[in-house]
Amino acid sequence: MKLKHLAEDVQKRHSYAWRRNGKWLGIIRALHGRSRNVVIDWSRKFAKYIVLKARRTRSAIVLEDLKKLWFNSSQKSFSLADKLSRFAYRKLQLAILTKAVEYNVPIIFVESKNTSSICPGCSAKLTYNHRLGICRNCGFIADRDTVGSMNIYLKAFRILAPCLGSWGTRSMTDETRPKSEPLKMSQ
Repeated sequence: MKLKHLAEDVQKRHSYAWRRNGKWLGIIRALHGRSRNVVIDWSRKFAKYIVLKARRTRSAIVLEDLKKLWFNSSQKSFSLADKLSRFAYRKLQLAILTKAVEYNVPIIFVESKNTSSICPGCSAKLTYNHRLGICRNCGFIADRDTVGSMNIYLKAFRILAPCLGSWGTRSMTDETRPKSEPLKMSQ
């Protein structure tokens, strides 16, 4: 981010001259390129760490489906859209998706709507004091990121629950061998 801000500061200081001056244009392009490479490198390394940890623990990776995030925010506020364009969430998601396919780790996408505004305990609307979410209904209190991750987990579980069926509900008598089958002894 620092490199990108530095490039933009050079562009502001030299207003329109940087477009016609080969030296300034080269410096600005180099700074933007280095900034992009840092973000891509960080995304790939972090994605590999996440995917290998999920593979080691035999877990799935759950991500929010953020396709409409930038478009919806750009309709509301230019400054918010500008900040989101600098944020590397899409590059990180793409890197995680690529590594998950490479290492055969399952990924589940859930809708991002209300992930940090609804109480994970009782599904009531949360009120926030800075980043601390407070549920007036059940008394649940947690950080905004914790609330979001809990709701993402719950949404993924609701997606997977029908696939799991009645997992672990069979009685032990169903798993025993029938009485008519004799016990075979190995010799």
